[in-house]
Amino acid sequence: MNRLPGVRRRDVAGHSIAGLALWYLRLVFPAGLLTGCATVPSPPTEESGPDPVGVYDLSMSSAIQVSDGVLEISRAPGGYRGLFTVGPLSVTISGVEVGPGVLSVRARLPEGTLILRLTGDGRRFAGNWVLGTQRGTVTAEKRPPPRGRGG
Repeated sequence: MNRLPGVRRRDVAGHSIAGLALWYLRLVFPAGLLTGCATVPSPPTEESGPDPVGVYDLSMSSAIQVSDGVLEISRAPGGYRGLFTVGPLSVTISGVEVGPGVLSVRARLPEGTLILRLTGDGRRFAGNWVLGTQRGTVTAEKRPPPRGRGG
């Protein structure tokens, strides 16, 4: 039987498992339905975690200094986006993950990927940050939403 180099064969009665799964998904979900679902973030639920959208006041500590800053998270197609600012450093957030009581934020810097791992109640978070071999602690408090106009 001919095989492609580097491809392992896993099949069930002559059909690859991936092929069967793809066939099943196409049967159950019409073509346009899956495409639309892949790019729209689902609204947060109690099970998925708090809604991370908002502006947070940050305090980051390392072995040698404490820095204050701001974390801004907004909704975007496929998830979230945002901006991380501490002192003169301002970088775009490359990823946000939310879980029950958990918030994880990633930002790409020239030195590597900055990762904030936080736990909290949706308004106040505390945890750690990591950037290469550097690490420290971080706290974040969500600012109240701005008041509506005319109210």
